[in-house]
Amino acid sequence: MGNATSAPETSYYDYIIIGGGTAGCPLAATLSQNSSVLLLERGGAPYGNPNITDLDAFGNSLSDLSPTSPSQRFISEDGVINARGRVLGGSSCLNAGFYTRAETNFVSDAGLDGRLVNESYKWVEKVVAFEPRVQQWQSAVRDGLLEVGVVPDNGFTYDHLYGTKVGGTIFDRDGHRHSAADLLQYANPNGITVLLHATVHKIMFRTKVLRNGQMGSAMWKDIDRGMLLKELKPSVL
Repeated sequence: MGNATSAPETSYYDYIIIGGGTAGCPLAATLSQNSSVLLLERGGAPYGNPNITDLDAFGNSLSDLSPTSPSQRFISEDGVINARGRVLGGSSCLNAGFYTRAETNFVSDAGLDGRLVNESYKWVEKVVAFEPRVQQWQSAVRDGLLEVGVVPDNGFTYDHLYGTKVGGTIFDRDGHRHSAADLLQYANPNGITVLLHATVHKIMFRTKVLRNGQMGSAMWKDIDRGMLLKELKPSVL
């Protein structure tokens, strides 16, 4: 992992992934096992920034409106002010940290392989999911839901179930956040390059594969040097 300024002018990869968020990080880690992968992230790293990593500082990043903030404010199509991640790990570096699995019907309706989905849950949960401390206000909410009939009481579980439950959290018992960026520890170090502060301006595709196998490229801009070109060999961008 390094800043985009350390990249050569032109290089070749099997996959170029644009955006190191909650989808980009696990995808890059998985593809790197058998392919060469370039992961481009327009923000910086979450590590060493207590406004991201420490539960006690939760909310500080959301209120930071500076150009280097790990959050970017935007207004949704229905006029709601919101924020999205501008940092490796994406919005998992900003949110309140609740973790739950998808509803079983959602998995089947989407046509996904249930066995593979369950394996993926375990893959993620080893790194970023924890059982939370149930303190006064959490227990008050839980007890209130049960009192008004939101039953059964499912206790602590990651599963999406009817009733009341204590779900998972991406904050560990020491109050430290674990984001999607942590999933890059699964990556093959010889198969992945992660470049930070790289804002993609253009994606180019070719209708025919060149002799060297090139199918497309991504043109991006780093914080110090102008445009740089990364070439893509025979896979999707």
